[in-house]
Amino acid sequence: MLSFNKFNGSLKHAWRGLGEELKSGHSFRIQAMTLVLLVALLFLLRVRSADAAILILVAAGVLVLELVNSVFERFLDIISPGIGPHARDIKDIMAGAVLIAAAASLIVGALIIIPYLIS
Repeated sequence: MLSFNKFNGSLKHAWRGLGEELKSGHSFRIQAMTLVLLVALLFLLRVRSADAAILILVAAGVLVLELVNSVFERFLDIISPGIGPHARDIKDIMAGAVLIAAAASLIVGALIIIPYLIS
């Protein structure tokens, strides 16, 4: 059975989690602000809906991966307070995954936005 109260509770927890990451996650704040600026630019340049959707999905993917990275980091801090070589490797690999996603996002953004800036 569907429960509106359970759904509201889930949304409350999700917003709290995002708020926590905005407070403590420097990279997440930068990436979230970039998404806000991107959305403003999409309206300013009157980017086609399909292009805008691609850009928003790619940028949101970076944010989601940054959240996953933060979860891994916090979990590792709990189970391995003194950073051992395995914990360090996991953190660095996750950071590398975010870096790849962010770089790909910049490339996709440039490929879509530059023609709008030129015309």
